[in-house]
Amino acid sequence: MLEFKQTIEEKAYNDMRELVGWRRLDPQQAQTGLDNSIFMTVAYDANEPVGMARIVGDGGYMYLIVDVMVHPDHHKQGIGRMLLERINGFLGDLASDGRVLMVNLMATPGNEGFYEKFGYVRRPNEEMGSGMVRWINR
Repeated sequence: MLEFKQTIEEKAYNDMRELVGWRRLDPQQAQTGLDNSIFMTVAYDANEPVGMARIVGDGGYMYLIVDVMVHPDHHKQGIGRMLLERINGFLGDLASDGRVLMVNLMATPGNEGFYEKFGYVRRPNEEMGSGMVRWINR
């Protein structure tokens, strides 16, 4: 049975990043990022993290959904859906006082349709240009 918590250890976070094909981060850098999350939801199965998603942003208007990942052995079990439902619930509560939030995310190739089920739209479109990214590594 899944249990959802709002915390994950840095090593488990980096292990999951590696399992889904993403680069490991410097442990201190990873911990700083986790500590500065606005919201995090982590799915645990038998006390082992099997999926997570988190939100970063300015706490006012702009929010970015990041690190949406599910352990490969646990795909197609609805974990991603449950994570996004928790993320959207948190954001919905923030907007319940009439605030307008701009929520962004970057989908991995082929997963755009998953996010569209939750109301997210692809870019570019008639209203917004394409998103961009820049990696800085020195």
